[in-house]
Amino acid sequence: MTTVRCYLPLSPEQVRRLRDERRLPGPLPAYAVTSAVQAAHPGGDLDEWEFVALQEAARSQRSGDAPLIVAAADVAEESVRSREDQAAGARVEVGGDVDLPRVAALHLGDDVVTGRHGAVVETAQGIELSWYDTTEISHVVELAEALDGTPAGG
Repeated sequence: MTTVRCYLPLSPEQVRRLRDERRLPGPLPAYAVTSAVQAAHPGGDLDEWEFVALQEAARSQRSGDAPLIVAAADVAEESVRSREDQAAGARVEVGGDVDLPRVAALHLGDDVVTGRHGAVVETAQGIELSWYDTTEISHVVELAEALDGTPAGG
């Protein structure tokens, strides 16, 4: 099976569901390396293009008041629906479910890590994100719920 690394912006409820049910039902908005990303960064390599996709996913969460949480998941290529216009950038849609074992990591904004709304830091290099392994998902849920004001475990 060929996979595509997709970056999924998640709400605290989705992270809790991923922990409890070990899957997220699709379809899900996501970001990935697309031909539009490659065309916009012609001198880049896969690592640089994936960073662009991750940053677009993070920026998509900044428009609302939700905690900044992005899951990096390896999704079956056939379930990724791409919008191949230049305006789409890295935006794609994951058509199927995403199982927890397919999630490689969780990336959190400083707002979640510090528990302070508005603490997301964006520099010239991009939004600063902290990396968490999926074995730490219960801790990520606690951090997100503390910031979001939702009850832990509920």
